[in-house]
Amino acid sequence: MSELSIAELRARTGLASSALRFYERKGLLRAARRAGGKRVYDEDAVEQVALIDLLKQAGFTLSEIAVLVGPSGRTAPNWRAAASAKLRELDERVQQIQRAQKALRHALDCEHDHLDDCPVHHRILRAHAETLAAAARKASPAADHRPGPA
Repeated sequence: MSELSIAELRARTGLASSALRFYERKGLLRAARRAGGKRVYDEDAVEQVALIDLLKQAGFTLSEIAVLVGPSGRTAPNWRAAASAKLRELDERVQQIQRAQKALRHALDCEHDHLDDCPVHHRILRAHAETLAAAARKASPAADHRPGPA
């Protein structure tokens, strides 16, 4: 297996050397050894850095990544549960983005000079308010049992 200097790892991954050293300090990456006081990485470090970046893009924090993947690149036994939970979060975020896109597209295409005059705009806002209320109820089931106005 070939070995890479930090400069070579930087070139292969596009990450700054300072980011690679930061990943080491956070326990996400490990140099295979030091040669002449300089870090030397195994070829596997390229995939390790790519995995860290993919997990960051998925919304995992560096602390969460450190729990899921050790500095050697081996995944933790519970990685599937964490990945499933994050996938649910991403799916929800995609739905939120799609709703926002729909509202903005309508706003841009609306024939009314003022959105306040548009019944479709009001329907979009009412639907969004219902979505907000449903999310709040899901987050706090006790909210459903609060007494309302008499």
